[in-house]
Amino acid sequence: MRENTIWSKSRTNARRLIPACLLAGALIFSGCGEGETDAYHQGIRALQNRDYAGALGKFQNSVDDGREAEGYRGIGIADMYLGKYEEASEAFSRSLGAVKYQKQNKAFLEDVLYYQAQAYLELEKYDDAATIYNQLLEGKNPGQAYLLRGKIYAIQNKFGQAGQDFQKAVSRNPSYEFYLEIYEIYVKSNRQADGAVFLQEAQRIKPSTGEDNFQLGRISYELKEYDKAEEYLKKAVNSGSSGAVQLLGKVYMDAGKKDKAKKLYQQCITDQTAPGAGYNGLALCAMEEGDYAAALKYVTKGLSEKDSREELLFNEIVIYEHQYDFITAAEKMQRFLASYPTNESAIRENKFLESRVKETQGTAKAVIGSGRSADGSDSAAEDGTYSPEDAGSFNDGQDFTDNDGDGIADDTDGSVDGTYYNGDTQEEYSNGYDSSDW
Repeated sequence: MRENTIWSKSRTNARRLIPACLLAGALIFSGCGEGETDAYHQGIRALQNRDYAGALGKFQNSVDDGREAEGYRGIGIADMYLGKYEEASEAFSRSLGAVKYQKQNKAFLEDVLYYQAQAYLELEKYDDAATIYNQLLEGKNPGQAYLLRGKIYAIQNKFGQAGQDFQKAVSRNPSYEFYLEIYEIYVKSNRQADGAVFLQEAQRIKPSTGEDNFQLGRISYELKEYDKAEEYLKKAVNSGSSGAVQLLGKVYMDAGKKDKAKKLYQQCITDQTAPGAGYNGLALCAMEEGDYAAALKYVTKGLSEKDSREELLFNEIVIYEHQYDFITAAEKMQRFLASYPTNESAIRENKFLESRVKETQGTAKAVIGSGRSADGSDSAAEDGTYSPEDAGSFNDGQDFTDNDGDGIADDTDGSVDGTYYNGDTQEEYSNGYDSSDW
């Protein structure tokens, strides 16, 4: 069991791209309209609904109908989410090659190039990705290109060059999100002190919105400045941020103020400002106290609310892990990742669950073969159910198909193959790129 999630960081990952409709100015559009019924727009809606396998078919139909540039772009995005990075890279190359009038469609080309570079990053083709980012330094969003090129340098342990690029990135886009992303890159390289310098620089940016206060709360929390974090997050909570509620509760708990955390969560439920976040927080408090039955009840209540669903579903999985019910946890993780394939905590946790499920299945086979219970006695349950403390619970009647050998049940609808795009990309795929003339 790895981590409980009490709040959503809502990170703007370095690999998130510019929403496509924001780039529409340089394109020849027939419109970014809603309600379109052609194959391309059906593919867009499938992406928005996280039906990536379905999106592939729609975008292929779009290509067959002559909309190659937009269609191949869509195919590449869907392939990325399905973990098919080689195929994605090829699709993006075809999309770029299908654009005849490059000067009129610079924004579209830039968008696809960012995706292409993402695919190279996933394939660890860092030189190819860096070549694209060098090209994008002359584009409309050089700050993003510097940030991403700096990330490559960090991966290659070239921290001098990485630091220079990060400084250029924030000089062009001095946003809290950029500073936090840079910090997280350094943290992954075990260079927290270098990352903290950027967070301290970000603290000099004056907040003007509730979201700004939330981001400053995140920054202060990462720096373990709990009093400052509390100050900013209270302002963000008053502006209606459920993410701020959850982080403020975590600040209280990390500072040893559990009673204040519980009071905050209960207030969110009572006044209905963020009831889902409130139940999620109470569930975490119960988990810390070892009362997993109570925690599960809080999660169930929270899921009837409209907010914080992702956090609640993830913590439900963690609760089952704590109860050593790895089979149920793994089944729920399959459904979770189908809905939230870029949740990095879930991707890490899924690997842990895969190993525990395999251990559990191995124990089950050994027990069934010997006709003995897991503790070595001769009293196996008649219904085939065992609960060994060291391996978790399983049921002999819960066999499932596992063609890829990952220890997790294969999806019957073919929409999930057990691999997921390990990073964030834009969620606004655009209803556009309706160019009538490429």
